[in-house]
Amino acid sequence: MSRFGLKAKLRAIAGVLAIALASSVSVLPATADDDAPPGGYPSWQDVQNAKQSEAGKAAEIAKIDDLLGGLQSQAEVLGNAAVKSAAEYAVAESALQVASSKVDVLTAQTARANAELGQYRREIGALAAQSYKTGGTNMGFFVALDAVQTNSIQGLNIVQIVSDKTAALVNKSAAAEKASRAFAEQEQAAKAERERLSGEAKAKLEAAQSAQQAMARQIAAQQQHSQELTAQLASLKGTTAAVEDEYRQGQAALAAYEAAQAAKRAAAEEQARRQAEAAKAAALAAAQLPANPAPAAPAPAAPVAPAPGPTPGPPPVVVAPSIPGGAVNDPAGAKSYAAGRLSAFDWGQDQFQCLAQLWTKESNWLTTATNPYSGAYGIAQALPPGKYATAGSDWLTSYRTQVNWGLSYIADRYGSPCAAWSHSVATNWY
Repeated sequence: MSRFGLKAKLRAIAGVLAIALASSVSVLPATADDDAPPGGYPSWQDVQNAKQSEAGKAAEIAKIDDLLGGLQSQAEVLGNAAVKSAAEYAVAESALQVASSKVDVLTAQTARANAELGQYRREIGALAAQSYKTGGTNMGFFVALDAVQTNSIQGLNIVQIVSDKTAALVNKSAAAEKASRAFAEQEQAAKAERERLSGEAKAKLEAAQSAQQAMARQIAAQQQHSQELTAQLASLKGTTAAVEDEYRQGQAALAAYEAAQAAKRAAAEEQARRQAEAAKAAALAAAQLPANPAPAAPAPAAPVAPAPGPTPGPPPVVVAPSIPGGAVNDPAGAKSYAAGRLSAFDWGQDQFQCLAQLWTKESNWLTTATNPYSGAYGIAQALPPGKYATAGSDWLTSYRTQVNWGLSYIADRYGSPCAAWSHSVATNWY
């Protein structure tokens, strides 16, 4: 595909289809007697009846084309929804983890404040008990003992020291009690927030799982009906199911390429707009600072360095949803698989370094990497993510399917990983 290009290949297949249609070969599969299709899908008898006239044949071909396109479009829509739902769950789960950490910190702070308060109260109790044992109305014995131990009893005002030590201890105890109450209140508020976020994360998880199940059901339906619809289409056109299937895959791949280009270009423009707004705000803030009246001494002239070449922008922010029973992120395995697939596109291993840099920047080779702003998904950051479906129905969880799609995309658009990497360095998208 990298040698001739996707569009040329589609034109070649279209030629085959045109020749086969002109020959009007009619081939009825052996399964024609099993004529009980689900509602909305044509039966083989409908196909046979349509062959009686060119108008009927054309109408039936258009109907089947629409059905096949609808199956694929619905699978893509549900796939995009599954990615979005999983990303929302990942964000909610991250917020829950932050809240849980805050609760842990506040729990520890509350415990330390309570321990400190307990210590002060024990000391006050000990002073009171000692005063009682010595028959005094104050804590003179304790203070005198302390003075003896520190060799400071001569000229000592016992009453004043007792008063000062007691007051200081009481003040510390009151401060510790206040801190304990404050930490306890913050801890309770943090626990309430954690409980709220826990419920939100649970709801998001259930929504993500439901979205994945809906996509799986649609893919199963697509696989169930597409094979027969493609065979019916081939029968009407006088071609083969293999030719029809390859042609449709080529059309889907071309549509995926065009959609991805438009979406990535829009995402890059949006990122540039945000960066420009941030720079403008920073410049405005700097302009409002008071000017320095003292002129700065001129700096010695420095040699002019050559203008640097374009550098890649920062990698996109990604979240990696981890839905129970879903994909397993295996960057090492994905890299190994990708390296082994280069030869299928007539690329040498020298291209792998460019590919590694490209997809490290895009996703860190995570199967579930999701850009929360643009919605790009997976190792190759397909956008819209449902376009992965052209490479396999397990694209949501399989790094192999994602790598296959990504390599085909690179081959059709740029010709090689190094060309794609150069484009990414210059524009921050590929």
